[in-house]
Amino acid sequence: MKGTTNGLAWEDRGPERLSPILLIRPLGGSMALWGEFADALAREHRVIAFDALGTGESRGPPRASTRDLASDARTVLDARGVGRAHVFGISLGGMVATRFAIAMPERVLALVLASTAARGLAFERAGARRGLGFARCMTHEPHQAERCIVLRVLSPEFRAEHPAEAERIADQAARLPSPRGTILAHAIAALRHDARSELARIRGRTLVLAGDRDHFLGPDACLGLAGAIARAERSVVERAGHDLTLENPGDTATRVLDFVRAV
Repeated sequence: MKGTTNGLAWEDRGPERLSPILLIRPLGGSMALWGEFADALAREHRVIAFDALGTGESRGPPRASTRDLASDARTVLDARGVGRAHVFGISLGGMVATRFAIAMPERVLALVLASTAARGLAFERAGARRGLGFARCMTHEPHQAERCIVLRVLSPEFRAEHPAEAERIADQAARLPSPRGTILAHAIAALRHDARSELARIRGRTLVLAGDRDHFLGPDACLGLAGAIARAERSVVERAGHDLTLENPGDTATRVLDFVRAV
């Protein structure tokens, strides 16, 4: 089932016998990029995904803070009549999921944070050269900018081992390109994010995932986040870069499902 609420396009699928999993996107690409990862989750769980305002099929001015993006996630759950959900976020989406868990702990059954840091500046320090590459992406027309961003997120190893798949992913991202203003707003939201002083408020079960090929942020920054969260577990996904769901969707989905089954 698909729909739109307050400009937010969402998709709700999978069996309803188990608690839903909410998916929160990183910067770049629409919910169509969840692909094989979401397919695997939806074989067991109800899966709810959405496009942030200004991306994909959503219409409206983009948000420039992770708090506002978390509020939009709540709007989607409210629209689908969901009181509590497992929440999965990756990169910028992980920051948004962090804010969601801090502000609305009563609505989180389990939290999964992938390729995420406690503060946005960790991305800047870890990937300064990649940051310059992203800036160059912004000089292109929207569809080429979206392709450029996705290709830069994919690890060099993945692009070398799976060139056709990397091109397919980039082409899919380019079908619904985000305007420059949206990409800039989301980049600002990521850089402004700093949840270090509030992470101790997350009391529910949390899984922190990192890719062993994450050259953009680095596994250490991701796993360091777990140390500040009381009930956090750590796990490294092999043969995966910054976007685990694109580079190793099967293994990532398995780890998420194993984790939420125990809740």
